[in-house]
Amino acid sequence: MVNCARLSENWFEWSNLARLGNVSVSTDCDDCEIVFDSSDYSVHLRNDGTWWIIDTVNDRGQRHNGTAKLSTFELTEKYLIWNWASSARGVVGAPRLGAQLYSLGVSPDAEVNPITEGVAEVRSSNGSGILMEPYATIFSHLMSKSVDEIERMVKKGLE
Repeated sequence: MVNCARLSENWFEWSNLARLGNVSVSTDCDDCEIVFDSSDYSVHLRNDGTWWIIDTVNDRGQRHNGTAKLSTFELTEKYLIWNWASSARGVVGAPRLGAQLYSLGVSPDAEVNPITEGVAEVRSSNGSGILMEPYATIFSHLMSKSVDEIERMVKKGLE
């Protein structure tokens, strides 16, 4: 089992900022390694031996399996922290950060290859992911950053 402490701290921080109710984290889930839960939205994180797979459940209880797949836990942390922080920033009216990264196109340190309409594989020296667009393009800029750097980026302007 990987250490999910940092990811759990980020879940509590960003879900509380986004005003989600009944926020919790549990490793007691039949179909995943860890679930980041709330009454409004949840993320089930599982590993199939090749990919870290993110499944989401919306506020209506509809589960969407495989909304993102990442080759390493570190990339999964980066992706989820960015995703949760971006949503929370939107709730509190802070400037969104993804649009600026998307406007730059694909990072020169990565490549993005379409798989199906709206879904792409993003690859860098740090690993790979299968993500929906525009997240693949945005995430191409984040893959080479450390988790610390991403945490600093998403907190900027919230102090």
